[in-house]
Amino acid sequence: MDVNQVYLLCQYAVAKNTGQGYLSPDDFNMVINVAQKSYTDYLLGQYQQYQVKRPIPIVAFGETERIRTSLAPLISEEVIPVNNVTGIGAFPYGFIQVDAMWGQYGYYNIRYTEQDRLSANIRSVIDTPTTTNAVYLIRHEGFQFFPPTIGSVRCSYVENPPSIIWGYITDANDINVWNPSTSENPVWEDQDMLSIVVRALALIGVNLQMNVVMQYSNDIKRGGQ
Repeated sequence: MDVNQVYLLCQYAVAKNTGQGYLSPDDFNMVINVAQKSYTDYLLGQYQQYQVKRPIPIVAFGETERIRTSLAPLISEEVIPVNNVTGIGAFPYGFIQVDAMWGQYGYYNIRYTEQDRLSANIRSVIDTPTTTNAVYLIRHEGFQFFPPTIGSVRCSYVENPPSIIWGYITDANDINVWNPSTSENPVWEDQDMLSIVVRALALIGVNLQMNVVMQYSNDIKRGGQ
């Protein structure tokens, strides 16, 4: 689905359920981006879903192939240089969560550790950090690697979704007309985009089930819009 199809679907749903029949481009651009961020958080595993004696949320990144497939457009890979004194490597642009961390020239894993376990890792005879058996922490400044002389690392990570924008121009009749050259299409597959539309509509008070939104999408296709 391109952004114009998504906007038409939202307009159609608003008209069907409120009688107003209009969702401004600015309001659409705002709610659709809030909704896609909410959906991303849901797929990654919202911390609110964690339960006592259940160490994972109901939905969590990496838990199933389906969730990973949904997030695939947001998974990037980057080589990160590491300061050989502090061991700090900066977060990549748009970074949300680590997918995997490897050495730059080999596929050995670099293990994540928590601050309260770092001392045990460093003292361990078996797991003492080396350049081929490194660990990292998450800090405010970025990743901190042990040993700090690891050089560079290769990080696969989930990034923030790029903004969805319905760009437009206003014609002589003061009507907003889609302008593809200033628009940004969603990166999601259609099924995920429909889930995002459900969330966006809820933000403006139109609460619909997925099957209803799918039916609206089919109605628009049959109508040639």
